[in-house]
Amino acid sequence: MPTRRNRPVVTGLVAVVAAGLVAGGLLLSARHGTDDPVLTGHSGAATTAPSTAGSNSVAPGDGAAVIARTGPDLPGASVLAACDSNSRAAVERYDTAALGDVVLQCGNASQGYEHIRQRHTADWQDVVRGHGSRDWDDAMLTAVQTALTTPRAGYPVDAGDGKVCYAAPVRFDDGSAPAPDGFVKVIVSATTDRVITAYPTRTDDC
Repeated sequence: MPTRRNRPVVTGLVAVVAAGLVAGGLLLSARHGTDDPVLTGHSGAATTAPSTAGSNSVAPGDGAAVIARTGPDLPGASVLAACDSNSRAAVERYDTAALGDVVLQCGNASQGYEHIRQRHTADWQDVVRGHGSRDWDDAMLTAVQTALTTPRAGYPVDAGDGKVCYAAPVRFDDGSAPAPDGFVKVIVSATTDRVITAYPTRTDDC
């Protein structure tokens, strides 16, 4: 169960996870690296609308991360410059209901922005290809922001080993969705309040 150091833990999360375990779950099988967590037996579907896993139809108002097809370069050169000398420097911070303040650090090969850059740049490039002029990390940061700060009902779910999982649909500001990976998974350490990884996937639950 996620713990929150600076706010009370959201009640009912244990029940959500238990329901997911009873109902069975979906193997999280995105195009992730071997050091990304593989989650089994957890599903947000028990407390959300019927699953649209495998489809790319994303309706407005469903908690989707909406990526603008044109816009500023995120996170910006000055932010990433700090990563050259400090792996713990913050790329972005998020105020989450379940965990409080969560940070995406510059990180390393195992967690944070650097992990996502090394393992998932190509995945995020596939998301934005043909959908405007944004870079891969523009899409990634937008998706992470939405998933963590305005999660769908039933999220996050306990991923075990002190980790929690968020998932959200992804679409663009013209209403289109990336194919075939129309969703994002974000894994956060509940013990360190750090984003471990974030990657596009074809399924809409954890």
